[in-house]
Amino acid sequence: MSREEKRAFYQRMKKASYREFWAMMNEFHTRAYRLAEQHYGEAMDIVLYPKLKAKVVAKAQEIRELWDRIYEVSVDVTGDDEG
Repeated sequence: MSREEKRAFYQRMKKASYREFWAMMNEFHTRAYRLAEQHYGEAMDIVLYPKLKAKVVAKAQEIRELWDRIYEVSVDVTGDDEG
């Protein structure tokens, strides 16, 4: 992210209402989580057999949902979609 992009994001955050702020944070964290999932998935593709990868992914989903009560989040708007 360039300095100008950081500055623009910071300005958006400062002007946001309480609800807008949390909506942006939810979007930001969801996108970061998805990127981390992609990285781990790619690493497992290289290191693990497909059946073992499927077991690891299933266990991670179980832990996320049952232990932490974090369910799938649908993000309709991303930074790339904003004009």
